[in-house]
Amino acid sequence: MSDTLEQIFVNFSKRRVTLLDDEGYEKYVQWKWDLEGAEGFAETVADIQDATDPDMITYCFATND
Repeated sequence: MSDTLEQIFVNFSKRRVTLLDDEGYEKYVQWKWDLEGAEGFAETVADIQDATDPDMITYCFATND
């Protein structure tokens, strides 16, 4: 994975963050479906919003898996 972050996808329905670099590689971070996981996910999303250009973040609220 490159050091240059291209896009961040925040998927609320899967409680997952996907990081995409400028070379097209993806890294997934997923949280457990319990209270601790909910708190960690919410904290991470807030940190991403504070530290990242809003144009780099895509929010997903539902999936058809």
